[in-house]
Amino acid sequence: MLRKLAKLFLAFLLIATLLLVAWYQVDGIPTEDSAAYLSGAGYAVAQENGGGLIFTPADGNGYGILIMHGALIKPQSYAKSAAFFAQRGYTVYLPNGPVRMSIAAVDQAAERLQQLDIAEWFFIGHSMGGMASLELITKHDIDAKAVALWATAMPSDYSQLEVPILFIWGDNDGLLPAERFENSKLNLPERTDYITLHGANHKNFAQYSHQFFDGDATIDWNEQIDFANQTTADFFARLR
Repeated sequence: MLRKLAKLFLAFLLIATLLLVAWYQVDGIPTEDSAAYLSGAGYAVAQENGGGLIFTPADGNGYGILIMHGALIKPQSYAKSAAFFAQRGYTVYLPNGPVRMSIAAVDQAAERLQQLDIAEWFFIGHSMGGMASLELITKHDIDAKAVALWATAMPSDYSQLEVPILFIWGDNDGLLPAERFENSKLNLPERTDYITLHGANHKNFAQYSHQFFDGDATIDWNEQIDFANQTTADFFARLR
């Protein structure tokens, strides 16, 4: 009997491992279009040993932006947003979390920020990356000017944070439906600014292959990213 149970457990473990490997091969892979933003006018891009990316503007404005990726999503998926902000003078850092989990990159990202010649930082976090951004600000002595949360569920309490926060949410988000979105608000400061982008889903805040359990967007992905970029840029500009 014990031998039979052991075989069943091993079979279950093997299936779970195969499913996890398959999930990593399908979800969060940058689209081919994203590579076009790894070079462009007004900025240069360097890839770090751990897979992170740094976008350096030709004419810096003295501020930095940290973009924290969602779970399983590779940093290159946010290259369009990084290029957008680099062309506006921001130094943009996109860390790559261990096993593609940004919440596991909090400490290493904070250490990297302190090595860069930038005193004041803005933060953008998509999905898990939003919580990772707030965790970094809470745990580390970083001069955080403001945070933009894109489609971020908020299971932990950050309601006492004093940093200005913008929250952009799409009403077709299958991973953050309306009820979960409302519950997330309870863990954020009362003065958080909320903006709903009608027709937007979870995935199209970046350029990547697939998102299990998401809803279908009724607006173009370009429109969704462009809206998030410009709305966030306007929010940050008011706080510089």
